[in-house]
Amino acid sequence: MKLTNIKNTAFIIILVAIIISCFSLGIWQIDRYSQKQQQLQLHNTPSVDIEVADLIHTQNNEALLDKTVNINGSFITDSIIKLDNKMFNSTYGVDLFSLFQEKTSNKVYLVNMGWLEVGNKREKLKQYFDFSGIHSLQAKIANIPSKPPFISQENFRDEKQLDLWLFINKEYLIKQHELPVEDLILINLEPADQLKYRTVVKEDNSFMHILYAIQWFLFALFALFGLIKLYK
Repeated sequence: MKLTNIKNTAFIIILVAIIISCFSLGIWQIDRYSQKQQQLQLHNTPSVDIEVADLIHTQNNEALLDKTVNINGSFITDSIIKLDNKMFNSTYGVDLFSLFQEKTSNKVYLVNMGWLEVGNKREKLKQYFDFSGIHSLQAKIANIPSKPPFISQENFRDEKQLDLWLFINKEYLIKQHELPVEDLILINLEPADQLKYRTVVKEDNSFMHILYAIQWFLFALFALFGLIKLYK
């Protein structure tokens, strides 16, 4: 009899823990849904111009995302890289990046100068670009593109073409040019020559969090039903 009571007590404790955990996870998923909706609204809000001083002296990078700034300075020699596998209108291409030094603060920012269409003309990957004559930019502020999964930090570029990168390795840029590089990047809004501004549509997958929340609430409900049956 005592063994049965101990088993029942243990089972009740487990069910209560399951109910609390599943309910908490459901609430967390609803919170994630709200966060994603807020981020999507910010992304779809028309860009707001800020002063370059706001960029230079910011203490909150997230608050500057998707805002535009007019910035003056000069590009750093031999800092151009081509970020591989960037699709635009179902066409293969690369994004061209280069380091830009702001003239008043000397802070260094990585700038996305535009998208180069490659398609099936692989020889275009060897094309040389020179941004040394550009000293002012109108740019949108963004985060550094994230590293693709399952690629090691060391394998960030093509071994046969060293300026063709699979992802942005900020640490390598700092080491190579012996300059601190800011965490925010600038996206050039007025690409010249063959380059184009590549718009990125942010997909709304926030509804998945609602489905996950329903799933966790159902688990909690099933556990509660089991607890009620145990007491009867």
